[in-house]
Amino acid sequence: MTVERLAQELTAHLVLTRPLVCVDLEATGVWPGHDRIVQIAAASIFPDGTVSTWSSLVNPEQPMPQAALAIHGITDAMVASAPTFAQLAPRVGTLLSGCDLTGYNVERFDRRLLAAEFRRAGVADPMVGALVIDAYTIFVRQEPRSLDAALRFYGVEAGQADRQAHDASSDVEATVAVLAAQLKTYADLPKTVAALHTWLHPSDPNRIDADGKLVWRDGVATVAFGAQAGTSLADLAANDRGFLEWVLRKDFSDEVKAIVRDALAGRLPVRGDAESG
Repeated sequence: MTVERLAQELTAHLVLTRPLVCVDLEATGVWPGHDRIVQIAAASIFPDGTVSTWSSLVNPEQPMPQAALAIHGITDAMVASAPTFAQLAPRVGTLLSGCDLTGYNVERFDRRLLAAEFRRAGVADPMVGALVIDAYTIFVRQEPRSLDAALRFYGVEAGQADRQAHDASSDVEATVAVLAAQLKTYADLPKTVAALHTWLHPSDPNRIDADGKLVWRDGVATVAFGAQAGTSLADLAANDRGFLEWVLRKDFSDEVKAIVRDALAGRLPVRGDAESG
Protein backbone atom coordinates (compact mmCIF):
# COMPACT_ATOMS: atom_id res chain seq x y z
CA MET A 1 0.00 0.00 0.00
CA THR A 2 1.41 3.41 -0.98
CA VAL A 3 1.77 6.37 1.34
CA GLU A 4 -0.84 8.20 -0.77
CA ARG A 5 -3.43 5.50 -0.07
CA LEU A 6 -2.49 5.44 3.60
CA ALA A 7 -2.82 9.21 3.81
CA GLN A 8 -6.37 8.98 2.49
CA GLU A 9 -7.17 6.45 5.20
CA LEU A 10 -5.62 8.71 7.82
CA THR A 11 -7.57 11.80 6.77
CA ALA A 12 -10.76 9.74 6.85
CA HIS A 13 -10.27 9.37 10.61
CA LEU A 14 -8.33 12.50 11.57
CA VAL A 15 -9.38 16.07 10.82
CA LEU A 16 -6.48 18.13 9.50
CA THR A 17 -6.62 21.92 9.51
CA ARG A 18 -3.13 22.31 8.07
CA PRO A 19 -0.50 19.97 6.62
CA LEU A 20 0.64 17.09 8.82
CA VAL A 21 4.26 16.20 8.10
CA CYS A 22 5.44 12.68 8.89
CA VAL A 23 9.20 12.91 9.35
CA ASP A 24 11.88 10.32 10.00
CA LEU A 25 15.61 10.73 10.47
CA GLU A 26 18.67 8.53 10.39
CA ALA A 27 21.63 9.92 12.28
CA THR A 28 25.12 9.34 13.62
CA GLY A 29 23.57 8.74 17.06
CA VAL A 30 20.85 9.90 19.42
CA TRP A 31 22.41 12.91 21.17
CA PRO A 32 21.26 16.26 19.74
CA GLY A 33 24.22 18.11 21.24
CA HIS A 34 26.70 16.06 19.22
CA ASP A 35 25.09 13.78 16.66
CA ARG A 36 24.06 14.78 13.16
CA ILE A 37 21.41 13.82 10.65
CA VAL A 38 22.54 11.59 7.77
CA GLN A 39 19.17 11.05 6.09
CA ILE A 40 15.83 12.80 6.26
CA ALA A 41 12.51 11.76 4.73
CA ALA A 42 9.16 13.46 4.98
CA ALA A 43 5.62 12.99 3.72
CA SER A 44 3.41 16.08 3.88
CA ILE A 45 -0.23 15.08 4.20
CA PHE A 46 -2.65 17.85 3.29
CA PRO A 47 -6.21 18.28 4.61
CA ASP A 48 -7.67 17.06 1.31
CA GLY A 49 -5.69 13.80 1.58
CA THR A 50 -3.09 14.62 -1.06
CA VAL A 51 0.55 13.90 -0.26
CA SER A 52 3.92 15.37 -1.13
CA THR A 53 7.08 13.36 -0.33
CA TRP A 54 10.72 14.37 -0.10
CA SER A 55 13.94 12.76 1.07
CA SER A 56 17.66 13.37 1.02
CA LEU A 57 20.92 12.02 2.33
CA VAL A 58 22.78 14.54 4.49
CA ASN A 59 26.51 14.99 4.94
CA PRO A 60 26.98 14.96 8.74
CA GLU A 61 30.45 16.53 8.53
CA GLN A 62 31.76 13.89 10.92
CA PRO A 63 32.73 10.20 10.60
CA MET A 64 29.96 7.62 10.78
CA PRO A 65 30.20 5.65 14.05
CA GLN A 66 30.19 1.88 13.62
CA ALA A 67 27.18 1.55 15.94
CA ALA A 68 25.13 3.86 13.71
CA LEU A 69 26.37 2.17 10.53
CA ALA A 70 25.20 -1.19 11.87
CA ILE A 71 21.69 0.23 12.30
CA HIS A 72 21.05 2.12 9.06
CA GLY A 73 23.86 1.01 6.73
CA ILE A 74 24.66 4.53 5.55
CA THR A 75 28.42 4.79 4.97
CA ASP A 76 30.74 7.78 4.90
CA ALA A 77 31.10 7.30 1.13
CA MET A 78 27.32 7.44 0.65
CA VAL A 79 27.04 10.87 2.27
CA ALA A 80 30.37 12.36 1.15
CA SER A 81 28.81 14.26 -1.76
CA ALA A 82 25.44 14.88 -0.09
CA PRO A 83 24.46 18.41 0.98
CA THR A 84 25.05 19.41 4.60
CA PHE A 85 22.10 20.22 6.82
CA ALA A 86 23.05 23.89 6.68
CA GLN A 87 22.65 23.73 2.90
CA LEU A 88 19.34 21.91 3.24
CA ALA A 89 18.02 24.07 6.09
CA PRO A 90 16.04 26.51 3.89
CA ARG A 91 14.36 23.60 2.07
CA VAL A 92 13.60 21.71 5.29
CA GLY A 93 12.45 24.90 7.00
CA THR A 94 9.95 25.60 4.23
CA LEU A 95 8.76 21.99 4.35
CA LEU A 96 8.07 22.14 8.11
CA SER A 97 6.84 25.72 8.40
CA GLY A 98 3.16 26.14 9.23
CA CYS A 99 2.69 22.39 9.66
CA ASP A 100 2.01 19.90 12.41
CA LEU A 101 4.24 16.88 12.98
CA THR A 102 3.87 13.15 13.18
CA GLY A 103 6.29 10.25 13.34
CA TYR A 104 7.33 7.33 15.52
CA ASN A 105 9.05 8.64 18.65
CA VAL A 106 9.21 11.98 16.84
CA GLU A 107 8.83 14.05 20.02
CA ARG A 108 11.79 12.52 21.82
CA PHE A 109 14.14 11.99 18.88
CA ASP A 110 13.41 13.51 15.46
CA ARG A 111 12.10 16.86 16.66
CA ARG A 112 14.96 17.36 19.14
CA LEU A 113 17.61 16.48 16.58
CA LEU A 114 16.05 18.72 13.95
CA ALA A 115 15.88 21.62 16.41
CA ALA A 116 19.57 21.16 17.23
CA GLU A 117 20.48 21.10 13.53
CA PHE A 118 18.52 24.31 12.88
CA ARG A 119 20.35 25.99 15.79
CA ARG A 120 23.72 24.95 14.39
CA ALA A 121 22.70 26.26 10.95
CA GLY A 122 21.62 29.59 12.43
CA VAL A 123 18.07 29.11 11.16
CA ALA A 124 14.94 29.75 13.22
CA ASP A 125 13.19 26.54 14.24
CA PRO A 126 10.11 26.25 11.99
CA MET A 127 8.57 23.65 14.33
CA VAL A 128 7.90 26.12 17.15
CA GLY A 129 4.16 25.99 17.80
CA ALA A 130 3.66 22.79 15.81
CA LEU A 131 1.25 20.25 17.22
CA VAL A 132 2.76 16.76 17.52
CA ILE A 133 1.01 13.43 16.95
CA ASP A 134 3.46 10.72 18.00
CA ALA A 135 2.48 7.20 16.92
CA TYR A 136 4.83 5.76 19.56
CA THR A 137 3.03 7.60 22.37
CA ILE A 138 -0.34 6.40 21.10
CA PHE A 139 0.97 2.82 21.04
CA VAL A 140 2.28 3.01 24.60
CA ARG A 141 -0.93 4.57 25.96
CA GLN A 142 -3.40 2.37 24.12
CA GLU A 143 -1.67 -0.98 24.58
CA PRO A 144 -1.58 -1.76 28.31
CA ARG A 145 1.56 -3.18 29.87
CA SER A 146 -0.11 -4.65 32.94
CA LEU A 147 0.38 -8.21 34.14
CA ASP A 148 -3.15 -9.08 33.01
CA ALA A 149 -2.35 -7.75 29.54
CA ALA A 150 0.83 -9.85 29.44
CA LEU A 151 -1.16 -12.97 30.37
CA ARG A 152 -3.52 -12.31 27.46
CA PHE A 153 -0.73 -11.46 25.02
CA TYR A 154 1.18 -14.68 25.69
CA GLY A 155 -1.99 -16.78 25.78
CA VAL A 156 -1.52 -18.10 29.31
CA GLU A 157 -4.57 -16.53 30.97
CA ALA A 158 -6.47 -19.83 30.75
CA GLY A 159 -4.35 -21.27 33.54
CA GLN A 160 -5.14 -18.27 35.71
CA ALA A 161 -8.90 -18.74 36.00
CA ASP A 162 -8.86 -18.16 39.75
CA ARG A 163 -6.46 -15.25 39.55
CA GLN A 164 -7.07 -12.28 41.86
CA ALA A 165 -5.45 -9.20 40.35
CA HIS A 166 -3.15 -7.34 42.74
CA ASP A 167 -3.13 -10.23 45.18
CA ALA A 168 0.56 -10.87 45.76
CA SER A 169 0.36 -14.67 45.57
CA SER A 170 -1.73 -14.57 42.41
CA ASP A 171 0.63 -12.01 40.85
CA VAL A 172 3.64 -14.23 41.61
CA GLU A 173 2.00 -17.20 39.88
CA ALA A 174 0.98 -15.03 36.91
CA THR A 175 4.47 -13.58 36.55
CA VAL A 176 6.03 -17.05 36.50
CA ALA A 177 3.49 -18.02 33.82
CA VAL A 178 4.39 -15.00 31.70
CA LEU A 179 8.15 -15.54 32.08
CA ALA A 180 7.83 -19.20 31.13
CA ALA A 181 5.79 -18.23 28.08
CA GLN A 182 8.36 -15.62 27.07
CA LEU A 183 11.21 -18.13 27.28
CA LYS A 184 9.17 -20.54 25.17
CA THR A 185 8.12 -17.90 22.64
CA TYR A 186 11.48 -16.22 22.03
CA ALA A 187 13.95 -18.92 21.09
CA ASP A 188 16.79 -16.40 20.85
CA LEU A 189 16.64 -15.45 24.54
CA PRO A 190 19.67 -16.55 26.60
CA LYS A 191 19.16 -19.81 28.46
CA THR A 192 21.01 -19.06 31.71
CA VAL A 193 20.14 -16.57 34.42
CA ALA A 194 23.53 -14.87 34.13
CA ALA A 195 23.30 -14.55 30.36
CA LEU A 196 19.70 -13.34 30.50
CA HIS A 197 20.63 -10.76 33.14
CA THR A 198 23.42 -9.47 30.92
CA TRP A 199 21.02 -9.31 27.95
CA LEU A 200 18.50 -7.32 30.00
CA HIS A 201 21.10 -5.06 31.60
CA PRO A 202 23.96 -4.61 29.13
CA SER A 203 26.95 -2.89 30.66
CA ASP A 204 28.16 0.30 29.03
CA PRO A 205 31.94 0.67 29.13
CA ASN A 206 31.51 4.35 28.31
CA ARG A 207 29.46 5.12 31.42
CA ILE A 208 31.19 7.48 33.84
CA ASP A 209 28.69 7.52 36.72
CA ALA A 210 26.48 4.69 37.95
CA ASP A 211 23.32 6.23 36.46
CA GLY A 212 24.84 6.87 33.05
CA LYS A 213 24.12 10.60 33.14
CA LEU A 214 27.71 11.24 32.05
CA VAL A 215 29.50 9.12 29.47
CA TRP A 216 32.77 8.96 27.56
CA ARG A 217 32.39 9.94 23.92
CA ASP A 218 35.59 9.70 21.89
CA GLY A 219 37.47 9.89 25.18
CA VAL A 220 35.72 13.09 26.25
CA ALA A 221 33.37 13.39 29.25
CA THR A 222 29.94 14.13 27.81
CA VAL A 223 26.41 14.78 29.09
CA ALA A 224 23.94 12.02 28.17
CA PHE A 225 20.61 13.59 29.19
CA GLY A 226 18.35 16.55 28.52
CA ALA A 227 18.65 19.25 25.90
CA GLN A 228 22.44 19.20 26.17
CA ALA A 229 22.81 15.47 25.53
CA GLY A 230 25.96 14.90 23.50
CA THR A 231 27.65 18.11 24.66
CA SER A 232 31.00 17.78 26.41
CA LEU A 233 31.50 18.94 29.98
CA ALA A 234 34.31 21.15 28.69
CA ASP A 235 31.98 22.94 26.26
CA LEU A 236 29.34 23.39 28.94
CA ALA A 237 31.85 24.70 31.49
CA ALA A 238 33.06 27.23 28.91
CA ASN A 239 29.79 28.21 27.25
CA ASP A 240 26.78 27.13 29.32
CA ARG A 241 27.69 27.17 32.98
CA GLY A 242 24.05 27.80 33.82
CA PHE A 243 23.17 24.27 32.73
CA LEU A 244 25.80 22.76 35.02
CA GLU A 245 24.65 24.99 37.89
CA TRP A 246 21.10 23.77 37.26
CA VAL A 247 22.33 20.18 37.60
CA LEU A 248 23.74 21.02 41.04
CA ARG A 249 20.30 22.26 42.16
CA LYS A 250 18.38 19.25 40.92
CA ASP A 251 17.98 15.65 42.06
CA PHE A 252 21.09 14.14 40.52
CA SER A 253 23.40 11.74 42.31
CA ASP A 254 26.23 12.97 44.52
CA GLU A 255 28.61 11.34 42.04
CA VAL A 256 27.30 13.41 39.13
CA LYS A 257 27.28 16.60 41.18
CA ALA A 258 30.88 16.07 42.27
CA ILE A 259 32.01 15.70 38.65
CA VAL A 260 30.00 18.78 37.65
CA ARG A 261 31.47 20.87 40.48
CA ASP A 262 34.95 19.86 39.36
CA ALA A 263 34.11 20.80 35.77
CA LEU A 264 32.90 24.24 36.87
CA ALA A 265 36.20 24.65 38.71
CA GLY A 266 38.16 23.73 35.60
CA ARG A 267 38.93 20.13 36.62
CA LEU A 268 37.68 17.84 33.89
CA PRO A 269 37.68 14.05 34.25
CA VAL A 270 40.29 12.07 32.33
CA ARG A 271 39.27 8.60 31.26
CA GLY A 272 42.32 6.72 32.52
CA ASP A 273 42.13 8.45 35.91
CA ALA A 274 38.40 7.76 36.27
CA GLU A 275 38.80 4.05 35.47
CA SER A 276 41.72 3.57 37.82
CA GLY A 277 39.80 5.33 40.61
